[in-house]
Amino acid sequence: MKLEKDYHFLIMKSFTILAALLLMCFSAMAQSQDETSQKVEAFDRGLGQTLSGTVFVPKGTVATGVSFSYKNISLGEGGDDSGYSMLFGMLGGIKANMSTFGITPQVSYFVADNLSLGLRLGYKRSTLGLGNASLSISDDMGFDIKDYNIFNHKYTGAFTFRYYLALAGSKRFGIFVEARLNGAYGQSKLWKQQGEDKYGSYSESVELGLNFVPGICIFGNDNIAVEVAIGVLGLEYSKVDQYRNQVEHSIMTQSGANFRINPLSIELGVCFYFYTGPHSKKARQANKQLKGV
Repeated sequence: MKLEKDYHFLIMKSFTILAALLLMCFSAMAQSQDETSQKVEAFDRGLGQTLSGTVFVPKGTVATGVSFSYKNISLGEGGDDSGYSMLFGMLGGIKANMSTFGITPQVSYFVADNLSLGLRLGYKRSTLGLGNASLSISDDMGFDIKDYNIFNHKYTGAFTFRYYLALAGSKRFGIFVEARLNGAYGQSKLWKQQGEDKYGSYSESVELGLNFVPGICIFGNDNIAVEVAIGVLGLEYSKVDQYRNQVEHSIMTQSGANFRINPLSIELGVCFYFYTGPHSKKARQANKQLKGV
């Protein structure tokens, strides 16, 4: 009996020690998780708050980046392709290739919190090679267009005025609206080759405008953001001087306002932000050291 009691006592003592050790392990793990969760902070670029709301980009920041666009369309480019048809078959037998490309570097300086003034310089280029197209209005009325080529390129410049607004107080996601006072100079050529003869026209254009471009800005880290923007509103004036077959001369002027979303004007860009003053990287590291963080 005594041996049996000692045996049960040893078993109970072992279970008690094991339970105490497990409790200590779980307590240590829970404390470690609490410390880890305290160290993990929400995405914050260290910009703080103002009376007017969240500072998305602080005063004194220098931003630079580039936006670009590209589009290529090929119709009827197969080996034995009879040509692409559209508009309920009225326009058919199309064999063509069109491409557009644009690149625009930019730089800006934030004269106030969330507000920047900047400069954009750009280049746009588009080409169209129309091998064939047939327009059939009725059984007795129709015509064909063959072997036309169009080349157009344009140099642009703009002064920008941009204001940012954080989404729901976020430091990562924001929206902006940008006003652009822009000008452009372009050249274009349209020609058709018939045997050894070449017919066509050459044009020079000058453009002035005021455009409003909203967009979305997403920060991947403290200094790099991806931007998507599209033009929706603008006031424009343009003048085109056209010379046909190097003999005939004509001038066209155009002005007006527009409010539309143009899918061809979508811009995708990457922007780099360099903070100065109290928001610079060195200043924030020094503040953390003083606070013992």
